[in-house]
Amino acid sequence: MSRRTRAGDEDLFDTPIPGDVDSALTKLNIEIVGEDAANFRIACPAHFRRKGKEDRNPSCYVHKDTGVFICFSCDFRGPFVTLVAEVHGTPFEDAAQWVGEQGTIDLAVRLLSGQSRARKREAEEIGESHLALFTQPPARALASKRISADAARRFEILWDPQRKYWIFPVRDETGKLLGWQEKGKGYFRNYPEGMEKGESLFGLQALDGEEGVLVESPIDTAVLWTDGVAGGLASYGAILTPKQLRILGGRLNRLVDAHDNDHDGRRERVKTYQHFHGTGLIVRYFDYADLDVKDPGEMTAEQNRAAYESAYHPMMRSLVRFGRR
Repeated sequence: MSRRTRAGDEDLFDTPIPGDVDSALTKLNIEIVGEDAANFRIACPAHFRRKGKEDRNPSCYVHKDTGVFICFSCDFRGPFVTLVAEVHGTPFEDAAQWVGEQGTIDLAVRLLSGQSRARKREAEEIGESHLALFTQPPARALASKRISADAARRFEILWDPQRKYWIFPVRDETGKLLGWQEKGKGYFRNYPEGMEKGESLFGLQALDGEEGVLVESPIDTAVLWTDGVAGGLASYGAILTPKQLRILGGRLNRLVDAHDNDHDGRRERVKTYQHFHGTGLIVRYFDYADLDVKDPGEMTAEQNRAAYESAYHPMMRSLVRFGRR
């Protein structure tokens, strides 16, 4: 087994998991300071080494079933073996042997390898530690979508290094993790099945101020940010749910509607304007002009900035700035 312990290394998903995570943490002299349905909360054991100070406000979550962990303060993350290696100060191989001596479970190994995800019970509680399975997107993937690493971090866009899929966490209005969307070439899936993605809008937690730019796809929020257009919010599709409309009405005073530049997008754009007409929320249309593009992801940075700056009132199309691109 390799010594590599960083999330994203190819052997991350092939490590032993203790059959009883609670007991294993106790044997490591790690105090459980809190818990929810899916996770134990502990003080991060790597905090001093990584940040030069102790984790006095415990922010490290360990999943109860898989042992996968993540510290939301210093970003220390990985499989349970990595936690053991840190605490014991031992090589990865020795840490793996220690975990194996505690008794392991096949279910967790299958979960980490991605083989049992489709068979997990629908009602499973999703916890923050699940996100430790994923990494920051690699440079080549970011370049393929024309987004910056800063934009990916801002919108919490992640990457499944084993299957090479994009991961878009789905959170409700309060920030609680509901699950995520998985997207790859010719592949799309909401996880877990039945996730209520219509309970919020992607990008809501990154929103500053009271102006938003509504797009359909989560990746386009990061495209716009990279291009200098802030406030991206994605509806996970063309149709807005009543809850999403309520969120927009309660959070924004101005909305630039950038629904896809196709038949469905134009139809839903009209519905959005009609819904908010007379409510005090100012709605303007993202100006695709005569460009043969579907969405901001197919536009250059210059085109996206111009489309945002030229956003127009639905009833006053003829007053749009002359000579725009």
